[in-house]
Amino acid sequence: MKRGATRDEIIRATQELITRNGIRAVRVDEIAQTLGISKRTLYEMFADKNDLVSACLDDMSLRQQQHIIECRKRRSGNSLQKALKLMNEYIEILCKVEYSFLTDIRRKVVFAEHYDEHREFWIRELTEDLERCREEGLLLREIDARGFAEQLLGTILELRLNHTNRDGIRLFCKIILRGAATREGIELIDRRR
Repeated sequence: MKRGATRDEIIRATQELITRNGIRAVRVDEIAQTLGISKRTLYEMFADKNDLVSACLDDMSLRQQQHIIECRKRRSGNSLQKALKLMNEYIEILCKVEYSFLTDIRRKVVFAEHYDEHREFWIRELTEDLERCREEGLLLREIDARGFAEQLLGTILELRLNHTNRDGIRLFCKIILRGAATREGIELIDRRR
């Protein structure tokens, strides 16, 4: 048996297991066996499975936020294109994990704070892009950017949970954004084909 594993190794291995199999399906025994360590070693670093999963969710959220911030710096184009790119990033992240993981994190009370923080980050990011779209005359003035972002991201998650494929979700986003766009915004979306 391996002498030990670092906290980061444990977190990474657990992330891989829970995103592939769901939180409920992964047992502490399985995590320890994957790493070649004892359960005791795990419990020396984490109080219980929920503590370990919380550490995994914190790490995943931090890495996603850093990635999005970096992408924002590199994203070119008008604000409407940036909003579409951000939605595509969100879709990609949702498609990297299994449905059971998304269901588990959303429904388990102990992880509600993680879910809410993660959701709020995405809402803020998309709201910022949508507000710029409105300011640039690419989105209808009567659109409430935050409300629109909340509804759109919620619907994207529901589509993913209902097994809609990546392309179907992307097309849905494009159609919804097109419906909220001004004539100039519609022309930009249509040109992007």
